[in-house]
Amino acid sequence: MCGMKQLVRFCTSVCISCASLVLAFGADLPSTKSLTVIPPDQSVDDVSQKANLHELAQGRGGAWDPSHAPSHETLLGLASNRQFLRDVWCLEFAYRPPRTMEVEVPGTTLEAHRERVWYLLYRIRNIAVDENVTAISEKSGTTRRVVFEKDEDGNKDLTRPTTKFINQPIHFEPHFVFETHEALSQDEGLLEHQDHLDRIVSTALGSISRREKIPYDMLYDSVSISEHPIQPGEERWGVAIWQDIDPRIDFFTVFIYGLTNSLRWRHEAEFETDLEHAPKYERRELECLRLDFYDPGDADHDDFEEVRVVHSGLFERRAMGSRLLEATSRAALTQAEHVEGVRDLGVRWQDFLEPEKEDWEGGAGLAPVEMFAKTLAKVDSVAERETLVSAFLGEQAIGWMEDLLRSVAGPVSVDQNIIRRESLNEIGLTPESVLSEPLSSFAKIVAELEKSPNMEKRRENAARFFGKSAFRLDQIAHEVAIARTAALLHLLQVDDKKLQQAGSQRALEVLLPKLLTVADPAEDDPGRVVDRAENDRNELLKGLFGHEGPSLFKRAMEANVGEEYLWDFRDARQEDIL
Repeated sequence: MCGMKQLVRFCTSVCISCASLVLAFGADLPSTKSLTVIPPDQSVDDVSQKANLHELAQGRGGAWDPSHAPSHETLLGLASNRQFLRDVWCLEFAYRPPRTMEVEVPGTTLEAHRERVWYLLYRIRNIAVDENVTAISEKSGTTRRVVFEKDEDGNKDLTRPTTKFINQPIHFEPHFVFETHEALSQDEGLLEHQDHLDRIVSTALGSISRREKIPYDMLYDSVSISEHPIQPGEERWGVAIWQDIDPRIDFFTVFIYGLTNSLRWRHEAEFETDLEHAPKYERRELECLRLDFYDPGDADHDDFEEVRVVHSGLFERRAMGSRLLEATSRAALTQAEHVEGVRDLGVRWQDFLEPEKEDWEGGAGLAPVEMFAKTLAKVDSVAERETLVSAFLGEQAIGWMEDLLRSVAGPVSVDQNIIRRESLNEIGLTPESVLSEPLSSFAKIVAELEKSPNMEKRRENAARFFGKSAFRLDQIAHEVAIARTAALLHLLQVDDKKLQQAGSQRALEVLLPKLLTVADPAEDDPGRVVDRAENDRNELLKGLFGHEGPSLFKRAMEANVGEEYLWDFRDARQEDIL
């Protein structure tokens, strides 16, 4: 009996010791709390792709039908519709919402300073699977390969391909891009895109390790994690770190390259003369993972629970909604009468459309300002001009225009006068001629500034004409854009109160019926509506949101509410990614 009791005590102590060991070792394992797991993407079947060998097939003319050989054995036949087989892999990715923290960062003079950085903690896994499982099954794996079944003689039957999962080491070389989507000032337009690449900040790893409870020797940066291949069944923890992020942002996207080698390839050469430049026309779109986030906090918070995952397109919807709300509430602040202002000027809202500019990023264009100045120049009475400016843009715009005209034609410092005269001479003007014909001269200056390739250059050129008052030009351009939007909303008979009640996120929904349909009454159906023509809709979008309106609307309507991540194909050329 005593021996039995001793045996029970021994077994109990062994169990307690084992449990203690499990707890002790388990404490060193990374916690999977608040971890979002994204399985490998298998929606794109690019294990086998067919394409032409354009270096051989392009420009060879029509197919040649030989007399003593099949046509598929000719050079053109062999170079056409070739099948390319390759292993395609996609790692499992899991992450915690991005966070910020202050760390010691060495500066250019090697002196450390405190700096706030953004970081994304993640885990990748090379899923090991039974290699006999086919890709058709529900089980997911990391790597897919095309194999051919064997015929009765044991030879590969090339007509019977099968996709199977295999196990193989994966060389993970991550590339993280932090992209912001919002304008933080009036002169940046509705959306301002800024790309930030992840950085190697070695001094931050220790702090992140302690905060996230990940053992330091298990946490990799974007370089060390790529030193050795990830074996089947292995998982690794990594962190991407970004610096110099504007603390005012609310919306941002993280693009993650390197999780898969899936790509789309095409060739855009159309003419025989393009053959010698074949690489120039090659386009490789690499698949990447897209994560969209909303950070409604302020510059001081660092609570990761404030950062929420959202669906793509929300940024565009809120940006467009903000413009609509601003247009419906601006008159109360500026005392402008936008609708009456357009009517009194004797113009249409279409006269204030912005011409499209390729690769333009920034605020409103200056072509509407030029049109406004030319219209005012036709009015002889100074009092009537002020009335028109006040009605169209508000009383504060009168002072802005006087400030600009005084800067370009009035007394300034000697140095500024030299710069100003040089700039005016280039377009056939002088301070004296501007003084005699201020508005027409102002319109000519604005037309010259509109030729600037980007906003930075435009501001630089504007300072040569207007000195320290150059910023007023951006203010006037913004007010003209707001007046155009407000006048168009009135013409479309959009209910201002409904827009305000909907808020920035749902304001576009209030506007949608006006954008997508147009009244087409019939004798038996006075209330009939039909789909609005695409060209007509795009013109309205440009009037409401500027030259970027159609592209913004397209992205906003492509949003799939409920999808918290997207696998996206983007141009894989390095200069385009960066």
